[in-house]
Amino acid sequence: MRKLNVPKYYPSKYKTKAEAVLDMLKGGETVKQIKNRMAVSDSYIYAMKKQLNKLMKEGAFTSEEVGVSEETFAEVAHQASQGKDKPMPTPKPEPEVSGVGKVLDARAEQYGSFMQSADTAVRIKGIMHNAVARNAVPLYPDQLQALDMIATKISRIVHGNPNHLDSWIDIAGYAMLVADRLQGKTR
Repeated sequence: MRKLNVPKYYPSKYKTKAEAVLDMLKGGETVKQIKNRMAVSDSYIYAMKKQLNKLMKEGAFTSEEVGVSEETFAEVAHQASQGKDKPMPTPKPEPEVSGVGKVLDARAEQYGSFMQSADTAVRIKGIMHNAVARNAVPLYPDQLQALDMIATKISRIVHGNPNHLDSWIDIAGYAMLVADRLQGKTR
């Protein structure tokens, strides 16, 4: 998963959640990323976008000055002008993570949420397994396992860091293992 450009509850830079959310929108963050990072609802984010759009249409600012789309600009500005913005809470210290927790946190940074990745991988594998069963395609265990692992790697790429070289090398590696066996080489 790509690193967000706005740290969670960064009070020295932002006085309100709206400021942080606006900056995240300008940075190209998705509603889902902002929601998870800032602990705000989807409706809050969409309301900010809507209000920013309204103000921009009234000519208060331009989206180019702010660096966001017209819709985003109007929504955020209106939300702030209505006094609905609340001061940001003081951050709570994160608990110390050790051992397995550190490894899992590092993997989440690289591959995204395990639940999302697992859901996508299971769906890809289900499609492949159904096609194999429907077409009565005889696959050897190494072929089926390679396809399953490739599905997992694809899921990690689409939910995490698409520039993580190991993910791409792993896909090539699983395919090569099957190709090698088909040529009489075993590893």
